Amino acid sequence: MRSRAPSDDHYRDILTLPNLITLLRILLVPVFVVCFLRGWFWWATLAFTLAGLSDAMDGWLARRLQAQSQLGQALDPIADKLLMLSSYIVMAIPTEANVPIPWWLSGVVIGRDVGIVLTAAIIAQLTGFRDFKPSLPGKVSTFCQVVLIVVYLIAQVWAVVHPLLPGCVAVVFGMTVYSGLHYIWFVTREVREFRRRTGDSLP
Repeated sequence: MRSRAPSDDHYRDILTLPNLITLLRILLVPVFVVCFLRGWFWWATLAFTLAGLSDAMDGWLARRLQAQSQLGQALDPIADKLLMLSSYIVMAIPTEANVPIPWWLSGVVIGRDVGIVLTAAIIAQLTGFRDFKPSLPGKVSTFCQVVLIVVYLIAQVWAVVHPLLPGCVAVVFGMTVYSGLHYIWFVTREVREFRRRTGDSLP
């Protein structure tokens, strides 16, 4: 039996303006990384700023144009994580042009995100629960991580040791650890409620 060719509506659902903006954000990640590692901090800051603006814009346009799609819902968090994790990897790499952040901080940030993804995948496979929502501490932690990146880039652009950097590092470390532990409790509670509603017996 011949497979049916995708319809024009199918392509329109994929090639929406919000999705294209999200794809642009993904493409800006390697631009940011290359510029940062080469010491072109003005360009790296510009790439990071454009990526941040696109993050706000694609969601707003999707709601405004009623152009929400499953692809967009999948791509948006991927783009966010790629930008965030790439930033914390390159900021920990010592070069002639920059003073790196502590490697253990990058390890905590990356480890938390990887742990959350793996935990969600395991829970979804074992229980069928897939309604994973971001927690408030998780949102605060992400905000603090972004603030540290911005402060760090400002310090590199102006070639100064910004007085806020040590405090930002401490706050990011504390919030990342706390939000990771809180997420375990948060998801455990949600899964128990889900299994109670579905009549599945708890172990």
